Amino acid sequence: MSQKLNSNIFIDKNINDFFTRLIEMLGPVLIGSKPAELISLPRHDSQLKKKIRKIEKYIGNCQKVSYRIITYKKTSLKVLFYNPQLLNNYLMDYRNLKFLKSHGYPKDYTLNDYLEYLIKNIEEGTIPHEIGVFLGYPLKDIIGFIGHPSLKLTKVNGWRVYGDTKVSDKKFKEFLEAKIKIRNLLNQYTPEKVLFSI
Repeated sequence: MSQKLNSNIFIDKNINDFFTRLIEMLGPVLIGSKPAELISLPRHDSQLKKKIRKIEKYIGNCQKVSYRIITYKKTSLKVLFYNPQLLNNYLMDYRNLKFLKSHGYPKDYTLNDYLEYLIKNIEEGTIPHEIGVFLGYPLKDIIGFIGHPSLKLTKVNGWRVYGDTKVSDKKFKEFLEAKIKIRNLLNQYTPEKVLFSI
């Protein structure tokens, strides 16, 4: 769904630049406008172990965000960061739940079971289209991306938008405003302070 999903925007950056960029990217998750974010860390990155330790040390102690590290195709690690309460609310939305169940997710919903199902698919080497639900994209855009014939590509604005743009534009604006807010805070404070003060 996201155009940045498979890009390696974090490769070989020094550890401080990495963490600043990570906190900015996680802004919508921290603020509560986006349920989750997925990043890619290539295995050949010389800073990989330090980056993982930084995530474990700081994100591991953050009450608003949890994370899961996922092995992907022996070439990279994917890290799924999520706001458990917000993600649970997104997934329990009737339309999202119905959509996910139609894609093989368990009939009886629990956040952990749905995360495990998603992670298993990623570990098997695919980033499933329905990850867009976890990342907070409008369901119509996910269905359009998969190829529903009645939904035509309207534009690309952070992700591929299908059909009427109003809901997608509103969601994009929320994500962008959260990132700008975090970026402004990062201009004044350390990423660690920003992470624990939101």
